[in-house]
Amino acid sequence: MHDLHIISWNITRRCNLECSHCYLPATARKDYPDPKSSKDLTTAEALRLIDQIALVNPEVMLILSGGEPLLRKDLFEISAYASRKGMMVVVGSNGTFIDYEVARLLKHNGVSGISISLDSAQPEIHDAMRARPGAWERAVSAIESCKRAGLSVQINTVVTQKNYDEIPVLIESSRSLGATVYSPFFLVCTGRGEELTDISPQQYERILSFIAESQARSKDVMIRTRCAPTIRRIIYKKNPGSRLLKMGTGRCLAGLSYCRITPEGDVTPCPYMPLSAGNVREREFSDIWKDSAIFKSLRRPELKGKCRECEFRLLCGGCRARAYAKHADYLGEDPWCDYIPQGDTMIKSPVLGEDMNTEKRRDPAPLWTAEAEERLKRVPSFVRNMVRMSIERYAMEHNVREITPVLMEEVKQKSGMGGMHGHP
Repeated sequence: MHDLHIISWNITRRCNLECSHCYLPATARKDYPDPKSSKDLTTAEALRLIDQIALVNPEVMLILSGGEPLLRKDLFEISAYASRKGMMVVVGSNGTFIDYEVARLLKHNGVSGISISLDSAQPEIHDAMRARPGAWERAVSAIESCKRAGLSVQINTVVTQKNYDEIPVLIESSRSLGATVYSPFFLVCTGRGEELTDISPQQYERILSFIAESQARSKDVMIRTRCAPTIRRIIYKKNPGSRLLKMGTGRCLAGLSYCRITPEGDVTPCPYMPLSAGNVREREFSDIWKDSAIFKSLRRPELKGKCRECEFRLLCGGCRARAYAKHADYLGEDPWCDYIPQGDTMIKSPVLGEDMNTEKRRDPAPLWTAEAEERLKRVPSFVRNMVRMSIERYAMEHNVREITPVLMEEVKQKSGMGGMHGHP
């Protein structure tokens, strides 16, 4: 079975905003004006689903989003239950309902990180995209409250024609707001966003090139793209041995180690690929994850078009959601990619640690203190081995024979890998 590392669970469709780029259908808010008429999984069904997920991986990162998840009154019960099972719980919110007291309650109920959307450094643009005056101000206030409550903060931006040239400014804004991660989500024209005009392949290429350079330089804010796997080709061309590639930066995980669950219980490869692999009201989650035909085809994809011919297909693979939105075929070519395959030798993904020289590999690994091992357990399971290897490599390069929490903090500060997705 493919290892499951991340689940994005839209626990409700209900939302207080009407964002122009939302991947949920335009009727979502109208269909769910009243919790009593909602088709969302009930609290009992939600807790049962968490039990089923724990059978696959009790240490999964569970992202609770929406709609707006704080419109579910049982959000705190769900997050606390998942946290007690060992899951790393993150909440994705528009921030409009979060003050310090709410942030404190999230922290108290097992939430370790929060992702809040900020689509522009200019309040009027963000408010227009979110169709709500004052949304920008509330989002910024929520970020400050979450930081004060001790939550790790990720800032998200949905990249469209209205804001793609603001990415450099938004990276700096994320830094000044104290975010741990900045994540630009590249628009996939589905749901309400189907009516929007996407950025061009040329604009896509230029902004990804800038982001790749920013990723390599940034030490205090981790920059992670979403729905833009072609950034891996760009990073490779700049530096074939880049550590970003070895860490899996930019890779599409849909169906491989990631899936989405809809409010009604459908399991899909990602939020932008509305193809149900099965419903948890009808089948066990583990059976869906293991046996779904959709997931199996994504794990051994027979790509089409120029993606099939591309020498970067193992490194990149293209965005399957974007292919589905354009061609109604998730194995089709990525319409955003401007690259023309050259027919060269296939480029494979580098592996973290493969560049450690033979002499150092023969050296005995440094010893971990009990306190360091305990701290390592705070790292999400899907990056724990990567973090362990990174710390051991650092120790060997500096002739350190014992790994302690003090050394771990030193590596964290120097590597820029801290936060909800990296070092503890």
